[in-house]
Amino acid sequence: MTRWRRFERQEATLEYWKIRQEGIRCFLRWGSDRTPGKASTTILDDEEQARRHAVRKINDRLRKGFTEVEPPCDPAEAETGAPVLDVLTRAASTYAPVPEFLPVDGFDQVFRCARTPDHPMGFFEYYVLREQGHSAVRFAVRAGSHQDAVVAGFLDFLCSRRDLAFEGRSHHKVALPSPVGSFDHALFCSPALGRACAAYPAAAARVATAFPIFNCEIGDEDPEVLVDARIHGHASLPYSDWGRAPYPAVDLRFDIPPSFYRPSPKFKIYRPSDVQKLLDVLPTASPQSWLEVRSFRGETTRLQPDMTMSFADVMSLLIN
Repeated sequence: MTRWRRFERQEATLEYWKIRQEGIRCFLRWGSDRTPGKASTTILDDEEQARRHAVRKINDRLRKGFTEVEPPCDPAEAETGAPVLDVLTRAASTYAPVPEFLPVDGFDQVFRCARTPDHPMGFFEYYVLREQGHSAVRFAVRAGSHQDAVVAGFLDFLCSRRDLAFEGRSHHKVALPSPVGSFDHALFCSPALGRACAAYPAAAARVATAFPIFNCEIGDEDPEVLVDARIHGHASLPYSDWGRAPYPAVDLRFDIPPSFYRPSPKFKIYRPSDVQKLLDVLPTASPQSWLEVRSFRGETTRLQPDMTMSFADVMSLLIN
């Protein structure tokens, strides 16, 4: 179900509800003719779970009296064949400057746009085009960590692999043949996973994402749902900061009573600071308490009140 399905119910107002499944994601939009619409996204473990989730949601709406109708024509569909950079330029708000995409010297079909580069949160946006500009691979670099030579090294690697993110898999973790700055690997994400142009529906499905990473930041065997959590979740990887230290994958599950952390029986993504807090309370917790830490290699270390480790040792385990 890659297109929106729309359902309506007429009561005091005309209520609408829409759903679209794309891979492991289910997108919802709802509202009425008198209120602003709302939206949400649910990410499931695999496509079959997402499909079942969408079916349950649709049946729930039907039970509540909604009727499926033909969705109105989406204006974005008229631009789905337009070159990516044309779409982004035309989509510029009347209240924002029109982006200026300039060719990058020495690289074929690579363009750069500076977004308030003198501002502390400014950044440079790169597009490596393919298919005569109708699709692209995007990455962004915070202005404070931008170095032309480092970016050029990554572009040398990326330009010969610009098709990789469109080969049907959600992501590829690839070792760099030579370091890019301090980075030793690169991550290629499909358009659905990378969400590079989620704000531009006419281009969203045609723009993939790639950026350099440290080996410890993404597991070799991580499924799409875990990679999504690592790059978009509450402890997300600051991947546009090319001057960062390693930001290791931190997967934890635990049961440590008494503490303000509720038990987490399944591995979830946490911040390094959460590891420190859990290690602080573990030695004085009840004897049956436990904490498991999983590294990017999939290796699991179990800690208990009488058998714990220092924070530095745990971080070394996650990074090395």
